[in-house]
Amino acid sequence: MGYALAKAMSETPLVLIVEDHALVAKFYRLALERAGGFTCLITEEMPEILRRVEAGEVDLAILDVSLSGTEWKGRPIDGVALSRLLKERSPRRLPILLATAHAMAGDRERLLEASGADDYIQKPIYDAHELVEKVRSLLKPT
Repeated sequence: MGYALAKAMSETPLVLIVEDHALVAKFYRLALERAGGFTCLITEEMPEILRRVEAGEVDLAILDVSLSGTEWKGRPIDGVALSRLLKERSPRRLPILLATAHAMAGDRERLLEASGADDYIQKPIYDAHELVEKVRSLLKPT
């Protein structure tokens, strides 16, 4: 059975997590799978990210703003540029949540405007419920 059919049968949203810190990514996955009932995919591999997004498999993406190991066309790409790319490549509405430690006044607005992302969450995230609720709110139809 293909991924699209299995997903349609389960109706469980797929959350793509692009985060360069393994423990942070694991926290997101555990919080979202256990407390939220979501399915999560953690990867920084651009071919897989683009394949999944372009196929319409991803329901929401959480992107770290300051990615250290993600590359696109031989050059480093950060979460801001990746957000714009995914919005362009997705065949349907793709909510994007930026995750960042940038917490200076004006950073939220600047990052959302530059990235086209839908929301922003400040790291470190200690409250799994807050993360789950943010994701749920972004998945609601507009």
